[in-house]
Amino acid sequence: MNNQVKTIINYVLRLLFGGLFIFSSVVKAIDPMGTAFKIEEYMSAFHFDWLLSAMPSVPIVLSVLLCLAEFLIGVSVLLHIYNKVNRWVAAVFMLVFTVTTLIDALTDKVADCGCFGDFLKLTNWETFFKNIVLDVLLIGIFITDDNKPQQFKNPKNWVTLVVFAVLMVIFCIRNIMYEPIADFRPWKIGNKMAPTESEQAPAVTFATYKNNQTGEEKEFSMDELMELSQQDSNFQQHWTFTQSRYVNPNEIKADGFSLLAFESNEDAALELLSDTTSSLYILAVLDMNKTNDKGMKKAVKFLKDKYDKGERVIVITASTDDVWYNFQEKYNLTDYMIYSCDDKAILAMVRSNPSIVQIKDTKVENKWGWRSIKN
Repeated sequence: MNNQVKTIINYVLRLLFGGLFIFSSVVKAIDPMGTAFKIEEYMSAFHFDWLLSAMPSVPIVLSVLLCLAEFLIGVSVLLHIYNKVNRWVAAVFMLVFTVTTLIDALTDKVADCGCFGDFLKLTNWETFFKNIVLDVLLIGIFITDDNKPQQFKNPKNWVTLVVFAVLMVIFCIRNIMYEPIADFRPWKIGNKMAPTESEQAPAVTFATYKNNQTGEEKEFSMDELMELSQQDSNFQQHWTFTQSRYVNPNEIKADGFSLLAFESNEDAALELLSDTTSSLYILAVLDMNKTNDKGMKKAVKFLKDKYDKGERVIVITASTDDVWYNFQEKYNLTDYMIYSCDDKAILAMVRSNPSIVQIKDTKVENKWGWRSIKN
């Protein structure tokens, strides 16, 4: 292989490897809190709960460090900065994550690795094979790379890395303090979350039967089955039931989102979200014991103005109902209904504690972390 071909191959490999690392790190950094939740899952799955209890801030710190490390590896490989060093740093990085994702694929301890945040979900085996591809690219970089002396004293190299590092940290901090700059979650602004009352339709059950003579499988609605049974008295002899499925067209477009009032087993989510008579403002308080006091005061003032103008206001929380009363009294929320909601469902909606989400005509009109609320 002549030097020119070797250089071209090396450039293509570095472009692919470095580009994917940069993309992965930026997608994670868009939502560092989401990455931190995924790190928490991994720490719990691998029995590091004691560390989470002792140092609750570990996941978010690791989240920022992971985004930063992945980003700088990608930049240094792509720009060929300190190539000998970055090759070995990348190799150690890939070794750790290839082994981790293999264990995860074999044990299924965590359902999704979160390597591309909420932008793209991969199965554990897809993640592992993605890492194998990266390993192959890195081996190719080792083989085709030159061994020129490292210019450690060249200010251009370290200044480049320092500037990129500072920009990445600032980007992460911005997305921790406010809602992510880009939203890949179900509650993205503009998304329709429920059918309107006029769009709602009865749930439908379908049944699949296999023809005993031809082996053909066919799906029927209940109405079709009733009609066929009337037309063919021997229908049950000609067809064998195989499976059924239930279709509810009135579901909320966010998995696990339900709203239960105090001592109620009836889910009020569809009724509240499908009402188009006025905007619905949802005050999301993940944990009433840990909510930001300054943020709550800003949110209460903001919501009172909306309530006085005839808009609907509710409070949702993952806290148990034994703390609701004191919380209502402290922040003068007695005019608003409080609903219990799963913590993961709230985190899929917003990141700040507290936050506000506006629903208008069943769509997400706007949302604010408490730092973005303007009174």
